[in-house]
Amino acid sequence: MSGYEVIKGKNKYDHYQLHIPTEEVGVVYGHYEVWDRDSGGVVFYEEGQLVFEDGELIDYDGMVELPESIINEIANIRKVSL
Repeated sequence: MSGYEVIKGKNKYDHYQLHIPTEEVGVVYGHYEVWDRDSGGVVFYEEGQLVFEDGELIDYDGMVELPESIINEIANIRKVSL
């Protein structure tokens, strides 16, 4: 069973939390949560799945477009190919 590296952050409007799998071989899944800063997630909350193959983010589900801040956080520790 794979563990996760948990990354917490915020941008101008939102807070987010990422769960990046520590396993980098094969296809593994992580997930993310994004919520608005003002209401603490009452007004806006989304979550979804991150799909990694051999340590590279290849797909995601749950939002039309991942916020740039989340993509940048992932790119700091993994390759991103979206």
